[in-house]
Parts: sequence; C-alpha cells; structure tokens
Amino acid sequence: MVLVIGLVLIAAGTLPAQRFPDRWILINPLLDTADSVPAGQWRWMPSSAGWGEFGGYLLEHDAEHAWIQRLGALIELLRIGQTTSIGFTSEIEFIANPDNDIRFNPRAVFWQEGLLLTLAGEQHFWQVGYYHRCKHDVDNLAIGRERSLIYGSLMGRYIVPIHHANWRGAGVIRADLYTIRQDDRTPPADDGRAPHLQRMTGSLSGSIHLSRPVIGSLVGVYTASWIMLTAFGSQRSTVPRFDASSFRSATLQGGIAAGIAITGRAHFRIGLAWEYLADTGINPRPEQTHLVSLTISITNPAAMW
Repeated sequence: MVLVIGLVLIAAGTLPAQRFPDRWILINPLLDTADSVPAGQWRWMPSSAGWGEFGGYLLEHDAEHAWIQRLGALIELLRIGQTTSIGFTSEIEFIANPDNDIRFNPRAVFWQEGLLLTLAGEQHFWQVGYYHRCKHDVDNLAIGRERSLIYGSLMGRYIVPIHHANWRGAGVIRADLYTIRQDDRTPPADDGRAPHLQRMTGSLSGSIHLSRPVIGSLVGVYTASWIMLTAFGSQRSTVPRFDASSFRSATLQGGIAAGIAITGRAHFRIGLAWEYLADTGINPRPEQTHLVSLTISITNPAAMW
C-alpha cells in the first residue's frame, strides 16, 4: 500500500487515463458456494449479487466532485461444477457537483457492462471478459461543455487469495487491451500533446482487497488499494492499431481506502478513500485531481472482495 501511494505521488504530473466504476471492488462468483454444483454438472443462473456505495467528497481539486454513488450487479448465467462460471456484470458511477441550490447537481455518469468468465485453479483464479464502457454528462446542456466517452476492452485477471494471520482477501493483476475508444469533446480540446483516450492501447493494473475481524465475526476492518498504468500510442482513432513502435507515453493513477466493516449476510462498510485520477473524464479539457471521500457501502461477502 505504501508503494501505491508512492507511485501515485510520482505520477501527479501525468495526464489522461480512464476511469473504471469497479476499481475499488473485485467480483468473483466462484466464492459463492452456498448453492454448490457437483463436479461435472452444470446449472443455469445459480446465483446473483449486488453492491452499492454512497458518499461525499471531503477534498477535491477540480470543482466537479461533491457526491459519489456507485452501484453494481452480477448475474451468474452458468456454472460448471465449482471450477467454471460465466456471468454478466454491470456497474455505474454517478458524480454530482455542488452547482445548484441544494448543492447536489447531477454532473456525469460512468457506466460499464461485460461478460465475465471465471476459472478456478488450485490456489488461484483466472478471469477473462469483455467490457463496454461509456460516460455521459447529465443536466448540463446550459453550460456549453460536454464530453462523451466510449471505451471497450478485452480484460484478463489473475487472482490470488490471501490468508495471512487474521487477514483475508485477494491480490489481483489485471490487463486491458482496448478495442474501442471514443472521446468526443464540446468544445474541442486537444492540443496534440496530451495523451488522448483515442490513443489508448492498453493498461496494466493491480489491486489488493483485505479484511479482518476485530470483535468476534461481526465487527472488523477492511482496506483496499489499486494502481493502474495506461499506455498511449501515437495514432488517434476509434479502433486502435496495436503497434509497439507507436508507443508514445504512459500515465499512472491509483488510490487507497480503509474503514470499519460490519459483517452479517451482507458486508456494511464505513470508510475513507483517497485516490489520484490522471483524468476525471468529466470536462472537455482533461483535469487531474486528488480526491478524498467518506462513503458507506454494502457488498455481498459471498461473491466479492
């Protein structure tokens, strides 16, 4: 976690990168063994799970972040034994700024959905999928600024469960190869020097998700951290050309969160999070920002870290 903070501080002068609504959470349907499927057999739609988060920003540098809401869902379409799962996931991230009478002005929605294949190994998990993402402004026609984003990727994850002392969780390595990338800005804002989302080629990221009980099995603590390195090429196009010789630049962003967790059939959390975003994805001219938020969230511990 110290490494995450150090690398992000080093990156504080870098420029645009993308924003994933699920960057703070890891979904793994094979964790849910309540309705187990015998080896060699399969079951249609054996499980589903959801999560939600709401909070306010205590610190923000870009004047667009006052409130945050995230929602996510998993529908497991097919499970074969306890080793293979195919599911559909969908997540949104809603941002409101303080620019109206009640200081809650809907500003932007980031949305993603995807198909996810999960495979269990002896001491690890593999996940492969395709995610389609988009971002749109909300209720902001009058200000004359708009930015619409579309960016899809082929995604792969390697997940290693962590069991150390009383801590439980997982470490994750993730790679994304971008297949669609669109960044429409009104008014146009691209000087040809800053990395543009239409020049993205791929990203490599890592995350750690941990929790431990403190008072029996009911009250505990949790922590999560993530970091992402994104590569940009020299060609700007909707469908990228994967040519290593066209590599132009890279950006780095990440964050860390911690708090109190109350665990029953659901996992109720209250926590603080800090993150550095190399590009908020909101305004036509890309803005970097440091954000500190206080949030409450509910997750499903049977299928999520």
